[in-house]
Amino acid sequence: MRPVILAGAGGTGATDLAAFEAGVDHTSYSLLAALRAQGLDVILVGYNDGNAQLRDLAQAVTDCVQRAQAERSGNAPLVAGGIGRGALAARYALVKLERMRMYHDTATFFSYNETAPTEQEANELNQMGDWPGIPRKLGIVSGDFTSELDLTHEGPFDFTKTGARNPGGPLVTEELGSWLVEELAH
Repeated sequence: MRPVILAGAGGTGATDLAAFEAGVDHTSYSLLAALRAQGLDVILVGYNDGNAQLRDLAQAVTDCVQRAQAERSGNAPLVAGGIGRGALAARYALVKLERMRMYHDTATFFSYNETAPTEQEANELNQMGDWPGIPRKLGIVSGDFTSELDLTHEGPFDFTKTGARNPGGPLVTEELGSWLVEELAH
């Protein structure tokens, strides 16, 4: 098992996992199929309340990381990331695990159209270390998304990709999804 943890964007109420899955397994481009074709096992993370505080969303990701570690066969490292606020939740979870000196065994963190933290969330992240230190960090932004994150070579990401505008349909465009899959193959 080579787990890829993909945290949902959040939103009002509980995550509609069927809609989330349909968005990443769209007929025009299936990120799920592309990841699975590389032998990766995708774990979708949703929330009981997508509007909950960041630390609560991050706890769902933390629980998933720990469960994936316990249940995987072999010792392949994890990949963790998310879409929108889910990317921020995954970042928070990994930073917190590192702060607690807990081994998360994540080789790659990826952020797709990551939502900027609120001032309070930024303060919490800064107190813990702001960005996870151990994994390679991939920043991915579609052309229709205005990112407040530094995507330059001086920013927090090891590698970045800005793609064309998402015309609708899949949550992740083929251009950006293919880039992510290729990066994860390294």
